[in-house]
Amino acid sequence: MRAALSDPAHALAPGCVASTFAQGQPVGLVAQGYADLADQRPLDGDSLFYAASVSKQFTALAAATLIAQGKLALDDDVRQYLPELPVYDAPITVGMLMHHTSGIRDSLGLLRMAGVSDVGTASKDDALDLLFRQQHTQFTPGTRYSYSNGGYLLLAEIVERVVGEAFADYARRAIFAPLGMERSFFLNDNSPAAGTFAHGYVPEGDGFALRDSFPRFSGSGGLMLSMNDLARYEYDIEQGHRVWTPEVTQIMLAPGRYTDGSLIDDGGGLAYGGGLHLGEKGGQAVVVHTGSAEAFKHAYLRLPDQHSAFAVLCNRGDWKATDRLKAVMAASDVRYPGMPLSSPEGLFHSSELNAYFRLTPSDDGIAVEVTSPFIAAPVVQHYEADDDGGFHHETMSITPTDNPDRLRLKRGTTAELTLTRVNQEAAQ
Repeated sequence: MRAALSDPAHALAPGCVASTFAQGQPVGLVAQGYADLADQRPLDGDSLFYAASVSKQFTALAAATLIAQGKLALDDDVRQYLPELPVYDAPITVGMLMHHTSGIRDSLGLLRMAGVSDVGTASKDDALDLLFRQQHTQFTPGTRYSYSNGGYLLLAEIVERVVGEAFADYARRAIFAPLGMERSFFLNDNSPAAGTFAHGYVPEGDGFALRDSFPRFSGSGGLMLSMNDLARYEYDIEQGHRVWTPEVTQIMLAPGRYTDGSLIDDGGGLAYGGGLHLGEKGGQAVVVHTGSAEAFKHAYLRLPDQHSAFAVLCNRGDWKATDRLKAVMAASDVRYPGMPLSSPEGLFHSSELNAYFRLTPSDDGIAVEVTSPFIAAPVVQHYEADDDGGFHHETMSITPTDNPDRLRLKRGTTAELTLTRVNQEAAQ
């Protein structure tokens, strides 16, 4: 597993903390890299990361605890709590905020449109002011799915107004303290204390530049989280049920629906519940969420039927956390849900393109050598395996079919063609 997190090009580099869980118990934790390059402070299980959008499930969980107590309802009109919002074409409900179907515009996007290049300098009131100024939603509330940091900022604000205390304080009292998550906390327009957290880094020259350019307010993000505390959270989901009670679990894991009753489609083959993408991938039930800021990349995935989970928290902006997670799972002999069962290989032909395609499996996909009369020499393209069961290169994809001698070749919405297996002599 350590190899999945290593950077052989740099002796001193930021990195990741990864963990695997079974039945809610950590069964493997690896930390690779540094939380602070200047002080050469290494990452470990207690390192605090800015969690970015992994925070959303904790915001939803805070709201779910109130819903379970009858102090809040998914069907409540949000203007009951946020009268500063304009009256839109249709009422927005608490559930719409939670499920990204409200049409509320993205608060971080609005800040950037207003000229704020570093959202870490903006306050919660700045972001709320922009949201309250929006005279229109992106679409009629409840009719579409559109991922919105603004919706989750408003959800946290509703929690704050219902309980009459700062959202960060309620999260500590209702979530972190009962679960023994002693180091984790939500930011409340303040920076974490120096020396207590993992800095974020991006590549610069031959090394890395510090980038702690994350928002200091909570809701859409704002959580400072350690892997050891995530283990305590995972234990409560599987065994403890102190916060993840049956009532709360139902709220968190029920897929949201549009106002016409149909299930939400997040555009990646899953629905959306309480701050979590959920559904089936490759025949497996999956619960997943990633988090991304300029210099922090995270991925968290649970396989409920197997009672297992996997997480990667990284403090470097040039790494894709999902790729690291896939490698960590592979090191544990677990296939990432939806990934192809095997890589096609051999020689294939398209009569419609008058071209041959020679497929050779690689570590993370397939190498495809294309030969046609339209190019002077064969071209080799790399197709990366993806969790939709296919292989992708830029805008093109190759997908297996039920017939091992037939593949689908597709380019965006332009064309979809069939590749047919041929023998070597056919290409000569």
